[in-house]
Amino acid sequence: MNERESLFRRLSAACGGHGAAAGEPLPGGAPMSPEGDRVARFAETFTAAGGVLLRGPVEAALSDLGEMLRAEGVTALFFPEDDAAAREIAEALVPFGPFHLTTGAEVRGGSTAVTAGFRSAEAAIAETGTIVETSAGGKTLLPGLIADVHVSIVRVASVVARMEEALAAFTADPPRNISFLTGPSKTGDIEQTLTVGAHGPKKAIALLLG
Repeated sequence: MNERESLFRRLSAACGGHGAAAGEPLPGGAPMSPEGDRVARFAETFTAAGGVLLRGPVEAALSDLGEMLRAEGVTALFFPEDDAAAREIAEALVPFGPFHLTTGAEVRGGSTAVTAGFRSAEAAIAETGTIVETSAGGKTLLPGLIADVHVSIVRVASVVARMEEALAAFTADPPRNISFLTGPSKTGDIEQTLTVGAHGPKKAIALLLG
């Protein structure tokens, strides 16, 4: 079985609710690990993919996050209207600016401001350092698609070991759209030269909260 076939087999097992049982290794995969190991592995793979991980006391994390956003030239912050955690973080950051709050609609309409988009993640995958965001409940995916900097709010309890575990959570009521975000947007299509931020955020930040 080649790598592509193995991936499709794992996705099929996850979406169909069959295959390896929870806690069992899949073909070519590692056994499930305790929460602390999953979080440590996610931190390792997320940063290896070019992401920036922030954790610890919220006050210190906000100060570090504000400094990072200023360094990127960010002036405008936006978040989904129905995402209470993203709203809370963005509003708390305003004094660390100068930042102001805007909306996804204004950014999509052609705002010239350098933006940071905030959103709560449904899951994070330790195996690949991937953030999972979905349109479940009508949530918008714009913060991870059109912002210059994307800030994902990741709960420690939402970190899973592998992709099929993240997908299994959506089998009963699959969302219309799922975004798998692994580091900042990158492409090598133009003369095989790596370009960061060609079709999405130039910087990916995960704010890991207990």
